[in-house]
Amino acid sequence: MKDVVGSPGTWSGLALRVSQCLCAAASFTTMWFADGSEHYSAFWFMAISMEMLFFWSFTRAWVDITSLRNNIDLHNLDHVCMVLVYDWLAAFMSFASTAASAGVAIYLERDFNHCKTNPHLSCGQYKLSVILASMTWSFIAASATASFWLMASLI
Repeated sequence: MKDVVGSPGTWSGLALRVSQCLCAAASFTTMWFADGSEHYSAFWFMAISMEMLFFWSFTRAWVDITSLRNNIDLHNLDHVCMVLVYDWLAAFMSFASTAASAGVAIYLERDFNHCKTNPHLSCGQYKLSVILASMTWSFIAASATASFWLMASLI
């Protein structure tokens, strides 16, 4: 069995999960307090996906902390397959919601000039939330890839 960086039950895996938690929570909070975001469903889809990703990553970080503290090996095929499936689902959901929200933010800012004509909209917060969601996606994609490589080494 190989030692895969970012796999479940390792310090690098814990670092990825904590980074996912922080970025997802920051993205969700930024979008929650943005004025005018209730009119655009892409922003709410992103906020909901970041909230779900926060809870998933928090749970996985807690499992990693417990396994590191108690010296439990999480590198068995059943556990890795379960983590892999949920990581890939979370990665696809977060990528779709982030891409849709980025498209709406670009449309409002550059194409439609809606942010200049409506100063009550929080366009800066929209962009910040999309950037944080993109960072969250990059961390979950790295974690999903590490789980994939670990599963390949276990088979």
